[in-house]
Amino acid sequence: MSTTDPRRPRWQRSQAGVSLIETLVALGLFAVTASTMGNYLVQQIRMSTTNYLYTQAYAMAEEDLEATRALRYNDMAPGSRTEDIGGTRFTVNRQIASDAPADGLKTITVTVSWKDPQGPKNVVVQTIYTEVQRY
Repeated sequence: MSTTDPRRPRWQRSQAGVSLIETLVALGLFAVTASTMGNYLVQQIRMSTTNYLYTQAYAMAEEDLEATRALRYNDMAPGSRTEDIGGTRFTVNRQIASDAPADGLKTITVTVSWKDPQGPKNVVVQTIYTEVQRY
C-alpha cells in the first residue's frame, strides 16, 4: 500500500518521513553515548596502569625494607638503586636516620619514584628499627 493512497487515514499519510528523522536522532544519541563510553574506557585503562605502577612501587619499597632489616643493625646504610619494570624506570632511595626518634633507634625511609604519563609519582614508606640484643 502506498503512502499516498487516498484510502489511508490522513494521520498515516503525514507520517511518511518521520522514520528517517527518528533514525538520525537515534544515531546521534548513539554516537554521543559511544564517544562518552570510549572516553570512560580510556580513562579506566590509564587508571589501571597507574594502579599497577603504584603496586609495583610499594612492592619495591617493601623489598628494600626487608633487605635492610636482614642486615646487622650497625650495617644499615643509606642507598639508592634503579629498576626497570614494564618499560618504567623506578628509582628506590633509602635514607637512614640514626638515633631518631630516640637513642638506639633508626628511622628508615624508602622513597620509590617514577615518571608516569600523567607526571612524576612517588611513594614513601617509613619504619623504625631497633637493635635486637641477645643474652
